[in-house]
Order: sequence, then structure tokens, then C-alpha cells
Amino acid sequence: MSQNHSSAPIVHSVHFYDQDEALVVRLCSIISSAIETGNSVLIVATEEHRRQLTAALEKRDSNLRGLEVDGRLNFFDADQTLSLFMANGLPNRDLFLASVGELVNAAKLTAWNTHRGLTVFGEMVAVLWERGNFAGALELEALWNELLNARTFHLHCAYPRSLFAHGKSRSLFGAICDGHSHVVDSAAAYSFSIPYCTR
Repeated sequence: MSQNHSSAPIVHSVHFYDQDEALVVRLCSIISSAIETGNSVLIVATEEHRRQLTAALEKRDSNLRGLEVDGRLNFFDADQTLSLFMANGLPNRDLFLASVGELVNAAKLTAWNTHRGLTVFGEMVAVLWERGNFAGALELEALWNELLNARTFHLHCAYPRSLFAHGKSRSLFGAICDGHSHVVDSAAAYSFSIPYCTR
């Protein structure tokens, strides 16, 4: 696997939330900060969350449309993006690196800062988890980590906490945390860093 030799620390956060509002508030803050520092932003989310996030961002920034036209704020549908690389219920590595890798490359080129910074939010893992495809979600987290190491960007994902309430999903909660550099828990109002680990 390609290693990240940049001096910048790797950021791959996971946010466990109870209400959509908590997710949207955090994403608005992340996006605003990214834009202010010259980063481009790539959002891969469900239709409902894209709608909520767009409405919240429009209240903060009257130039939202301009950011999209300039390619600095990019929205993609989670299901449609999954269809680009899923095969037999699991992510195909080559297809993922080709499709999502190209989205990442294109978004980085539109950044205004000298290091072509990029901030990504991906919800595809949560979509797979909600459908009971735990193996697919864990494999996708690992592929994101591989791409993160190779391309260098900030990556954020999120899961509704309710998805981990029972059965096998609950027992795999630790596996999700282990694949991230930062864990954010809205209900407990805390976040912490863990040793970065690719799975």
C-alpha cells in the first residue's frame, strides 16, 4: 500500500450521531473551515442529507452556487457512487480507486491553496452498514484509508448510532473505530484520537 510521506497528520474521522441535525451542524462547520483555508470539498451523501446540508449551507453562505460552479464544493449521491465500484456485494478495489480516485483527483485540482487541499465527507459506508452489509462497509473503510494514504486529504464519515444497537453490528463497533484517526460522539459530547490503523 502507498504510504503518506507528507508531514501533515492523517485525518480520517468517524462521527456517531443520534439526530440528523447533529450531523449537519458538524458538516457545516467542517465545510466552512475547509473553504476558508482554500480547500475544495467533496460530499458523497444520501439525497436527504444532501438536501439538509445544502439548506443549512445556504443560510451561511450566499455564494454556495458559485462554489459549486468553481468546482470547490462537489455533491455526489451515495447510491450512485456505490454503483460505480460495487461487485457481488463488495467494493472492487480497482473500480474504487479508478472511480472515487478520479473524483478525489478532480476535486483537488480546484483547490485555491498551494498544496491542493481537499476535505471529503463520505456516507457510503453508513449506507452499506444500514443494509446489513458489514463486510462491504469495513472493506470500503479500508479502501478509503488506502486512497487517503496515496492522495493525502482530510476524510470524514458518519454513522447513526442506532445502527450499532444490537447483534453483530454492535460487536463490530470497535472495528469501525479502529479504522479511524478520530472518533466523534455527539451524544457524549466528546471526541478523541486513536492510533491510526488501516484495516
